[in-house]
Amino acid sequence: GKKLAQGNYDAYVLPGGFAYEDRSRAGIIAALDPVMEQIKQAASAGKPVIGICNGCQVLVETGLIPGLDGNILAGAVAVNTRLKGGKIIGTGFYHDTVYIQTTAPAGRSCVTMNLELGTVIPATVANGEGRFIFPTDLLVELDKRQQIIFKYCTEAGELTNEFPTTPNGAIWGIAGFCNPAGNVVAYMPHPERLERGGDSLFNNLRAWLEQSPKHEPYTIQWKAESTVVGAYECAKNCLQLYVELMITDNAAKTVELALQQKGYAVMVTRKTHWEVWHEELVSDLKGFTQTMVDSGELLNTHKERYTDTKIVNPKTVSLLVRFADDFEGKAVADTLRTRFGLKGIANIHKGVVWELTFESDDAAERNRLLTEILQTHILFNPFSQDCKLIV
Repeated sequence: GKKLAQGNYDAYVLPGGFAYEDRSRAGIIAALDPVMEQIKQAASAGKPVIGICNGCQVLVETGLIPGLDGNILAGAVAVNTRLKGGKIIGTGFYHDTVYIQTTAPAGRSCVTMNLELGTVIPATVANGEGRFIFPTDLLVELDKRQQIIFKYCTEAGELTNEFPTTPNGAIWGIAGFCNPAGNVVAYMPHPERLERGGDSLFNNLRAWLEQSPKHEPYTIQWKAESTVVGAYECAKNCLQLYVELMITDNAAKTVELALQQKGYAVMVTRKTHWEVWHEELVSDLKGFTQTMVDSGELLNTHKERYTDTKIVNPKTVSLLVRFADDFEGKAVADTLRTRFGLKGIANIHKGVVWELTFESDDAAERNRLLTEILQTHILFNPFSQDCKLIV
């Protein structure tokens, strides 16, 4: 995109929506867009940057939230889970009215300039990936530093991490954060969609712009651990299915283009990966496989095809990425057991196989490029997902 003339803007708002159709995962492609380098510079210069819903996801993926040195990735915004009584009663997209409460003193952030601690604000939520996942030891530090600025609550101000008060299962019921300086803010709900919600936040932004408080500078002490990508292993009593679209996979093409724009000569394809754990007494594996396919739960044969082996190409690296909690795989397993009466299924895991095909004939060069690509986090977020190399 065109370079932003930073002197012409007082603040920047990354609104809700579905940037790049949330391909790969919500916020990541937009986070790698060249325009975000300008946003980072503006944030570093002290200008307010506000991320709402999809904008929040982008700011987390860029590392502008919570704001470690070098904008190191420190957390994830994962698929919603509706938790009640210790049980998951639903996942995915959710749209409703909620309430959030300020959990930091007035003036801590650019949208809470004159909002006292404990102020309740009505808002709406409308997203599929709004569940904050951050390391507990990092959250302890952020809480001490008052960087957790919003939590979900009841209309009366009661804090609870139960659905429907917390609509997405976010850790600690968190709805929003700020960075150390308070000028960068990210929150998932949409107060601006309600007459009594958004006005207060944007009026506070005006007050911040007129005379922003000076927060004592500090460095977040928490350190991220190195991400380790091990080799994928599957037991003998496990059926694997690699499912690919018969039509163009726009998600793969978007990831491929984003990597090529960063200078990587790579082609990207993507497959859904199913790992079906069955009891050892399953003797007719071919028939068992056909039963899985015919159920319609693992693929749509009108637009998808499958194989039980990975692509064989010495220039292609295959990476299996799965959500660490994989609620979708568990739900499919329950459906096959209850609706289809398939008692031989022990468990099911769902994942995505990213296939990266490099131009280079040099294995060492391919490994170098792979390492750099993994560091962009475009293929997986280590705080919500696991990644394994399929060898």
